[in-house]
Formats: sequence, structure tokens, C-alpha cells
Amino acid sequence: MIDPERPVKYFAKLGWVKTIDASRPLKEAAELMASHGFRHAPVTSAGRLVGFISIKDIISVLNSANAHDLLKEEVSKFMSRKVIAAHPDDPLWETLKAMAEADVGAVPLINDDGVPVGIFTERDVVINVAPELAWEGPVESLATQRLSCVEPGTPLGDAIDLMDELKVRHLPVVESFRERGPAEGMVTALGITDYVLKNLKRLPKDLKADPVSTVLEDYGYVPKGAPLADAVRALAGSRGDALLVLGENRSVEGILTDRDVMLGSAKFVEKLAVP
Repeated sequence: MIDPERPVKYFAKLGWVKTIDASRPLKEAAELMASHGFRHAPVTSAGRLVGFISIKDIISVLNSANAHDLLKEEVSKFMSRKVIAAHPDDPLWETLKAMAEADVGAVPLINDDGVPVGIFTERDVVINVAPELAWEGPVESLATQRLSCVEPGTPLGDAIDLMDELKVRHLPVVESFRERGPAEGMVTALGITDYVLKNLKRLPKDLKADPVSTVLEDYGYVPKGAPLADAVRALAGSRGDALLVLGENRSVEGILTDRDVMLGSAKFVEKLAVP
């Protein structure tokens, strides 16, 4: 069982963190995320933490009519300045609680001088924390069940609009929207960002008319009713950050994301610390 008082550094990436300078073009932040598969990046100025930018911020820009021009602007104009940060020696449960209360997917770890020395992400939670917890019940007890789907022929621009409106990073792709199935794959914010960066000359109208099937990704899944503990372990071993929850005929009944597991883990670990 996890020790909730153990320093967060033992569950995080310490001594290794990719940052982006606040004065660099937003396009460089997008390229950093797309090339490394990052969903978050600390923003620095003179080496000190000054902000945070996420793939959701990038999607919001791609949703703009003047996205091509906005990508040339400085990161500082788009980053969040209200950064939740932690010290490497802070207790795990306190760091998780701060993440959950702020509903953020990552927390930069900074030293006493305010310099980023690591990062603790929801993926770290899924891999290093969640599998050690005694989960009970079916996967539906933690998974997101109210979600929107798109069809393979849905224009990419519509998918970007939906992601931006709902502030999500994944959209299940189904053969029939009304039937919510059968599942054919997923589109992700990272996948869309990578595709857009490779086709910038076609922004904004031509590119957004492409069907989402152009950026369709394979999906992992668990069956409806699967034990939550098994689903968490499956997500921890997945290359992605989400698993579909499928019913009969591959109908989409929900989605279990890294964010869902982080939020659930925060509650679980806090109860261990404060019974």
C-alpha cells in the first residue's frame, strides 16, 4: 500500500524536465509537446518558473480563425500564470490534493530558488501510484460516462471545436453517432496538434475540412462492468492516456482517462493520510 506521507519525488520525474521559455513562439511549445508526447510544459524566464502551458491551450489556438498567426506569438501570451507547483519533498497526498483541487494534469517540482527540477504528472500517478491502491467496484464507478463522440467523416475543424468547448483531450470515433458505436478509434489533442503542425500551410480552412479519420488512432478498451482495479492496471500498461469502456457491439459506454484516475487517486490517498 502507498505511504501517503512519502515525498512526491519518489513518484515523479526528478532531474528531467522539458521547459519552454516564455519568449519563444507558441509553435515551439506545440512542437515540443507533439514530438515528445507531452501534454504539459512548464514555462520559464531566466530559468525560473513563470507559467504553465498545456495541450488544451494549443487546441484553443488551433480553433481560432487566425491560428497561423497566433502560433507565431510568444508563449507568455497563452500560458497560465496561476501555476500549482510543489517541492520535491512535499508529501504525496498533499501534492495530489493540490492537483485535484486545481483540476490540473501536472505539477512542476521546483527547488528553493523557484527553478524547475522535475515534474509530477497524472501519467506518473497512473503508473506509480494508482496500481498500488485497493480499488473496488466496476470501471464505471470512476470512468467518465457522459462524453461526446464523432464519426470518421466528421470534419477535423468540428472535432477541434468540440474538444475546445468541452476542454477534453480525447474524442471516441464511432461508426454511428446516434448508436454510439461500433467504436472505430479515437482522436486526441496531441494527434491533431501533430497533424496540424505538419500541414500548417493549409490552415485554416482547407485543413479543418479534412475528416477525423485522417488522424484516427488505435484505441485500448475494457469491457463494461470490468473490475476497476483491472482497468487501472490496464491503463497503467497502455501506451495512451485513455481506455474506452465498451458495451455490446463495441458501443462506447464511457472512457477511463489518466485524469479520472488522478482525481480518484487523490481522494483515495488523502483518506489514507487523514482517516
